[in-house]
Amino acid sequence: MLFGIIGVGGFIAPKHLKAIYETGHILDCATDVHDSVGVLDRYYLDCEFFTSLEDLHQYLQDCKVAGKFLDFMVICTPNYLHFEHIEFALNHGINVICEKPLVLDPSELDEIRNLETKYNKRVFNIMQLRLHPNVIDLKKSVQATLVDDPDKIYNISLTYLILRGKWYFNSWKGDEERSGGLALNLCIHFLDILLDIFGEVVDFAVHVHEHDCIGGVLNLKHAHVSWFLSINPAKLGLHRDNSYRALVLEGQEISFGHGLEKENLYIKSYQEIISGNGLGLEDVRPALELADDIRHANLANSDEECHPLCHKAACNHHN
Repeated sequence: MLFGIIGVGGFIAPKHLKAIYETGHILDCATDVHDSVGVLDRYYLDCEFFTSLEDLHQYLQDCKVAGKFLDFMVICTPNYLHFEHIEFALNHGINVICEKPLVLDPSELDEIRNLETKYNKRVFNIMQLRLHPNVIDLKKSVQATLVDDPDKIYNISLTYLILRGKWYFNSWKGDEERSGGLALNLCIHFLDILLDIFGEVVDFAVHVHEHDCIGGVLNLKHAHVSWFLSINPAKLGLHRDNSYRALVLEGQEISFGHGLEKENLYIKSYQEIISGNGLGLEDVRPALELADDIRHANLANSDEECHPLCHKAACNHHN
């Protein structure tokens, strides 16, 4: 299969390049507004490279005349450009593999669905944590339990601590209008797996929402979740050399943050997509809509069900 990529100079692109390579396919062309793309040499010396979408458009037009067609366009650009680049690829009759979040405005999913129908192509979203072995095992365990106890409500505490330097806040990622903020740029990972395993949203509350942390309570059909995410753990007096992502389910900690399994999740994602089992629009819609709702929610008063780090974060930010 032939692949193209838009945004090859970014942080996440190397994971996609490796996945394309490891699954035995060819990267035919790449585009980025920046030209520091030596990473291509690790995998594809013959890949065409362009610094503008206009040049890529002309190249794809020339390819059509020559009877050459791409199978997938991979999108690794900043979040606010995803819809534009998805539309670009579909207009050229190319299937899409896009980084999370698929779009910033959930209403754009319906527009993409219409384009999928018009061009008879598909858009797939990378939500790799669904394929983490620990997450898969958890889902199987929960499903087995719910067979015998269909009204079961699990108590869950989820903590997501990752380190981001000052650059983060001065880049597009620190601009909520361009990234979607912490809710859409980062929380969507664990919202997706929680919804997939424990069912639809009953209600939720947001207890803290700052530029570097967010947290609250989420009630799902089969789970009560207190959760907290921070990209600045040091402000909380927590000093970790590495990121920490863990879900504690009724006393049992389930980690999904480190190890070889995590490194291979992109390859597994590509294998699923190429075999026809990737995550499409409707698969990721619930998490996208919930993340958008959380992003725009008013703050609720903290209570005894609040994640303990929400209390600490609120004190540190408001004192």
